[in-house]
Amino acid sequence: MGIRNRKIKIYIVCNKEPVVFAAQELKNYLEMLDDVQVDVQQVEVYEPNERDGICLGLLDNLGLSTPPSNMPQFDDDIHIDVSAHRGVLGGVIGGRNPRTVLLAVYRFLEEVGCRWVRPGKNGEFIPQVDAAEIAVLLDDSPSYRYRGICIEGAVSYENMAESIDWAPKVGFNSYFLEFLIPYTFFDRWYRHLNNPYKEPEPLTVDMVIEFKRRLEREIEKRGMIYHAMGHGWTCEPFGIPGLGWDPEVYDVSDDVARYMAEIDGKRGIYAGIPLNTQLCYSNPEARRAVVEYAVKTARENDSVGVLHVWLGDDSNNHCECEDCRGTRPADFYIMLLNEMDAAFGACDIDTKIAFIVYLDLLWPPERERLKNPDRFILLFAPISRTYSRSYDTDTPGTRLAPFERNKLRFPADMSENLAYLKRWQELFDVDGFTYEYYFMWDHYFDPAYYEAAKIINQDVKKLKRLGMNGVMSDQTQRAFFPTGFGTYVLAKTLWNANATFGTLAQQYFAAAFGEDGEACRAYMARLSALFDPPYLRGRATEEAHDWILHGPESAVSEQAAQNLAQIPAIIDGFRPIIERNLATDDVCRTESWEYLAYHADIAAALSRAFRALAEGEREEAREVWGQIADVVQKNEDAYQPVLDVYEFVETLGAKFRYASGG
Repeated sequence: MGIRNRKIKIYIVCNKEPVVFAAQELKNYLEMLDDVQVDVQQVEVYEPNERDGICLGLLDNLGLSTPPSNMPQFDDDIHIDVSAHRGVLGGVIGGRNPRTVLLAVYRFLEEVGCRWVRPGKNGEFIPQVDAAEIAVLLDDSPSYRYRGICIEGAVSYENMAESIDWAPKVGFNSYFLEFLIPYTFFDRWYRHLNNPYKEPEPLTVDMVIEFKRRLEREIEKRGMIYHAMGHGWTCEPFGIPGLGWDPEVYDVSDDVARYMAEIDGKRGIYAGIPLNTQLCYSNPEARRAVVEYAVKTARENDSVGVLHVWLGDDSNNHCECEDCRGTRPADFYIMLLNEMDAAFGACDIDTKIAFIVYLDLLWPPERERLKNPDRFILLFAPISRTYSRSYDTDTPGTRLAPFERNKLRFPADMSENLAYLKRWQELFDVDGFTYEYYFMWDHYFDPAYYEAAKIINQDVKKLKRLGMNGVMSDQTQRAFFPTGFGTYVLAKTLWNANATFGTLAQQYFAAAFGEDGEACRAYMARLSALFDPPYLRGRATEEAHDWILHGPESAVSEQAAQNLAQIPAIIDGFRPIIERNLATDDVCRTESWEYLAYHADIAAALSRAFRALAEGEREEAREVWGQIADVVQKNEDAYQPVLDVYEFVETLGAKFRYASGG
């Protein structure tokens, strides 16, 4: 028996915008799942004895218990009890807060069979389901509190809007729009940097401000935790915009320069990049300017849930003046954070502040401590780590380098990176999460994204043992070529740390590729293994970017050449499977296979370029890479939503220049 009269009712028992949005999403997807008409109504009270429709609301609205929490605004407990009885689909879908109701709706749809394999409407796999057969009963809570994506790469407004729309569908709960004005990320796309075949498009700072305003509304509509700022605190308070990392010539007045770090006897913008400039942190007036600016920023952006306060984005460039040089940067940093907390308290601002353990700040403070730990969240950003190995939780006995001002060496080894984190954790008992770069540059060294996804799954499973409570992924928004498996694994393992890699792979590839999903998974796994991401990164000394550090001779490898030589034949053997799936009945799966067809050509060419390096044929490697870049640039429109051509060319181009002696 089907659904009576082909109609389903949805009742909203909470008028918060994310809940209303959740009801509309549920309506839209139910109508796609089955040939039914869905009616949405607002009601005052939930009647637990009536199941003539699906009721959406907060757990409290539904008379359900809410697990205790010290940060309820950040937690995402869900309850779902929906089934069909006598031709009526009814029950409840609830969450701890408005955002969580939306997450619960997507989880319900996922249990029914929906999958979101990449951003955009064509990235949705929606099965045909008899609504009368639906039965979902579960109570669930995520393994980790912080599950977010941060803007990076080159982006259009549409890329960002689709990414924000996609994120909660797979379980992310946070979004981070970095910088006061995230101009550089949009500029890379609209100026079409790294693509000579595209004409630059008009873009102004005011346009990006409007983009940001609209994106903030999309974040707010979904109730997501909004993370903001990060870089920029060492320039914006002094009237110097921090729009990106491109160096420029600045005429800084003496009145402003006196607040900036003194290096080699001079004060001013460091290397022409305001974002990278440090301040003279011993100067109370410099700190006061930052604090006042933080108060202004928090007041004007009350939708921000977590305000990131970071120092200059460079290393070994801290102030060497007499008042600074005897004190670690971390001590001045904690001093600044305490002053900011006091000012926030005086103004009744309850915004959380994320402070970062990063670069020179890996070395913890010697004297200063947080006076109000409840205000703060620790963000660990091991940017110098290698992704060839997962987190190494065995850190006892690891020797840490001594702190030498502006002469620091940063760790690539995971145990050493984590030993610095433990030093901070011994001093500060606060909640924390990691800031990872899985899909910023590193995924280009795994052209199939499969081995990279394994490392992510392993990393996330170990977070609890590290005393960390989630991940903010600093990444290009277009890390879905050839698949979105890696980001999917990140989202799903953050929600459920017990999720096995094999199960996630089966779910993802079946949804994205249909009956030949398992064949596609095996193909991706084989390509990853033969490309050997540790080799592509450079593994001679276990250091990140070894080819860059140690020169082109370290790229020569007989074993790598043998592995890479096998790839073209494997790709050619898989092409018939791709070709027979290019016209499926499902638009999501058809598009998945289309991207795989493009990827096959690029991956085959990359195997030839890297093989030439492995054989010591540097000129041939550079020539083949040039051909690859040219083809990718000419055809960018075909895969713009899933491949960030700017970052692809920037990252691999640098690798081939360095590794071939250029």
